[in-house]
Amino acid sequence: MNRIHIVGIGFKPLEKEVEELLLRLSVIFCFSGTLKIFEKYAIYSRVKSKLKVCRGVSQLIEELKDVLKYTSAGVLASGDPLYFGIAEKIIKTFGREKVRIYPDLSSLQKACALIGENWTEFFSLSLHGRAFEKEEFFQQLVIHKKLALLTDAKNTPAKIAEELFKSSFKDVEMWVCEKLGTEEERIFHGTPESFKNKKFSVPNIVLLLLRNKEKISFGLKEEEIFHQGGMITKDEIRAVVIHRLRLPETGVLWDIGAGSGSVGLECAKIFPRLFVFSVEKNRSLCQLLQKNKEFLKTFNLKVVEGEAPAILKELPDPHRVFVGGSGGKLREILHYLITLKTLKVLVLTAVSPDTLFKSLNILENAGFYTEVSQISVNRLQKAGSKRIFKALNPVFVVQAERKSDF
Repeated sequence: MNRIHIVGIGFKPLEKEVEELLLRLSVIFCFSGTLKIFEKYAIYSRVKSKLKVCRGVSQLIEELKDVLKYTSAGVLASGDPLYFGIAEKIIKTFGREKVRIYPDLSSLQKACALIGENWTEFFSLSLHGRAFEKEEFFQQLVIHKKLALLTDAKNTPAKIAEELFKSSFKDVEMWVCEKLGTEEERIFHGTPESFKNKKFSVPNIVLLLLRNKEKISFGLKEEEIFHQGGMITKDEIRAVVIHRLRLPETGVLWDIGAGSGSVGLECAKIFPRLFVFSVEKNRSLCQLLQKNKEFLKTFNLKVVEGEAPAILKELPDPHRVFVGGSGGKLREILHYLITLKTLKVLVLTAVSPDTLFKSLNILENAGFYTEVSQISVNRLQKAGSKRIFKALNPVFVVQAERKSDF
């Protein structure tokens, strides 16, 4: 069988068997950048007549298709060809059985060795030739704490640094590693602020390390969440609601009538891979919710301005739903929610018995198993020289579970 042999170069000498392979092959493809690297290898003079430089990936694939009809071919790639390299495209096109890979070090391994960090702890993202999805990037940083970023001419280290600086990621260390494996190799270390206006040579790889202080995922206080006039799900109620939601680590949560967003925000912090959609019809509250999202760095939460149930049809189907407010449309909202087959657990809060029994009738008639708790909270406060307990308004917490296996 004619095969494609992909050889990684750039950091370490070629193994004897790889040199012998290159000498046997009749044609070896490469790109112009890879050729410059390969010219420094001792074997270059012996195989340069076989080298064919391709202008891009499409030309390489077409050339390989032609050559494979009569012989095997080589492809030179930088570093580890499977680390966001050409190998993935070639395997997808020709199949695994026709491809052999001889890797060098990856740029991540080399960069981490230079700065003294464990490369296995870094989560890699490629921004090369891709749109920069800011919130997705921020959320990956929040989740993993250590990111390795492959850049390009548009998504530069300076752009990354500027976005981090604008979003108040003050505890981020940043390394930019230029032209690894060449005589022009350089390492820069600093903060996003120090790099946001600086130009760097290509190619480069960016390493980010988020050094968080104590991180609170569960137990946010009311005063840590921006809200208006005390209109917020109180801490004790929020704790019960989140417990009743029985949240999965991944999936979709709808927070309907989100207000300032305390429930959705805390759920998003607890499970950063959970997608939270906070639905609120009041524009000023949506703006407040967006402020909370950015302040708490819950980029897995999306603020949705609109009125339920109409706006809900535009969202991904949920696995969990919390209804904190209904704007007088509780009946319509519940009748829509019970039709959603993905919905396993629904939790709502009510302050009046009328709202409680109205919701129970709808949910139980739809085949949901319900449990109700009335939460009465008394907080100790100072009253002059004495201390007294002051009662908060009691709240009914309704949990509805679909009668099926999870």
